[in-house]
Order: sequence, then C-alpha cells, then structure tokens
Amino acid sequence: MYSPNFLTWGGMRYCFDIDGTIFTTPLDLDGKPNYNNSQPIPFMRDRVNALYEQGHYIIFFTARGKSTGIDWTDITANQLKRWNFKYHELFPMFCKPTADIFVDDKGINVNEWIKTQPIKKGIIAGAFDLIHPGYIRMFKHAKSHCNHLTVALHNDPTTERSNKLRPIHSLAERIEILQSVKYIDHIFSYNIEIEFLSALQDYNVRFLGTDYSDGSYTGKDSPIEIVWIDRNHTYSTTALKKKIFSEFSNKHT
Repeated sequence: MYSPNFLTWGGMRYCFDIDGTIFTTPLDLDGKPNYNNSQPIPFMRDRVNALYEQGHYIIFFTARGKSTGIDWTDITANQLKRWNFKYHELFPMFCKPTADIFVDDKGINVNEWIKTQPIKKGIIAGAFDLIHPGYIRMFKHAKSHCNHLTVALHNDPTTERSNKLRPIHSLAERIEILQSVKYIDHIFSYNIEIEFLSALQDYNVRFLGTDYSDGSYTGKDSPIEIVWIDRNHTYSTTALKKKIFSEFSNKHT
C-alpha cells in the first residue's frame, strides 16, 4: 500500500498508529505483543473510514517488528483488509522507532482525539454490585464501540424481579465505585425498567450480554443498535457472593 506519490494528495493527511490506537493487542506471558491475536477497535474503524470517505488521506504507521526484526507487513495488511479498514498507505515496516513517549508538535493522544469526534453514545444497564474483572472487561469492550459510555444503574433489581439478589453495596457506594472506572463517562440510576427504557431514545447503541440474544430482555422492540457482549470469562457476582458466604461460614464453624 506504500505510494511514493502521496504528496500530490489534496486533502488532509491523517497518520494513525496501529496497536493501541486502531487495534487492541494483548501481551503474551513474557510481556511481548501478540500481534496475531490483535482485534479491531470498532469505533476507531468507523471514524477512520469516515475520514477516508470524506476525502482525507489515511496512513497507518507502526513499529511492529522494529525490535525483533520480524516483518509483520503481510499479516498487518491482511488484518486491515479483513476488518474493513479503508486507507491509502501502510507505511513500510521498521521505519517507526520504538519508544515510550513520542513528542510531536502536531501530535495528539488517541484518547484526546476520540473526544473531538462526533459523539456516539452507548448505554449499558445493570445493578453492578461487587465489581469484578468481568465487569471491567465488559466496560472496556463497550467503550470500544462508542466514545461516550453511560451506565444505567439499577437501584434494586428485586423491586420487579423477586428472583434477583438485592445489591450488597448501597446505590451511592456503587456510583462511587463506577465513577473510578476510566471507561465510564456518565452514570444515572433508575428504579423500574420503564424509567430505563424511556432513556434509550437518547442513545445510539445499547450493550447486552449474549445470554439475552434469545430476545428475553426489556426494550427488544426499540430500534436502537444492539452490540452483543460475550461473557468469555467465569466471573459472576452471584458466584462471588456465594464464595464469600462459604468462606465466611467455614471460618466460623
């Protein structure tokens, strides 16, 4: 995708890093990036493609392989193609230096740049009691699809569903905890489902676990976009409460 004639382009030139900017890339056990298991960041793909469609020149730039000497060009190009990124140029590998901090008079941190983009508001609902890593992964996944994430916090799920467990933490305590999660931009509480459903019209996308993909959720007739979140972990608030109860019981028998 390298084009030596790009200087004749008339639109603005956008140069995007790849890992940590348009892709999420996990680390191996030895702390090295696992490029084969990278995943696209949907919100960033949408924004990059929108810039492309507006006539701007899109360049991708990466230091993949700079330290190891491994050429990741073909794999990276295939990933960009598979995930439908639109661009003009994938800058030749090994040209970008590796560093912890880049200083540039025209540079902007990706998180700050995202804030300047048209707002795509996402919403996720729940009681969110006893925050565990599964919740954090869910919020992170949700935020990759929008640039403004709201948590609709159910005050007490037992009000309408007797089979649910009453939260251990108070509403104020749960709000305080959620406010410390960097992926969350806004929190509002509700008491009954109709209050939550009335708020959906103000959002672009709703996040639901795949356990509700059978349609057993309130608001299924709403035209809002749904993004399904896989529960690919073993964390559970109910299981956590049972584990705490069991541990406490064993200590006092």
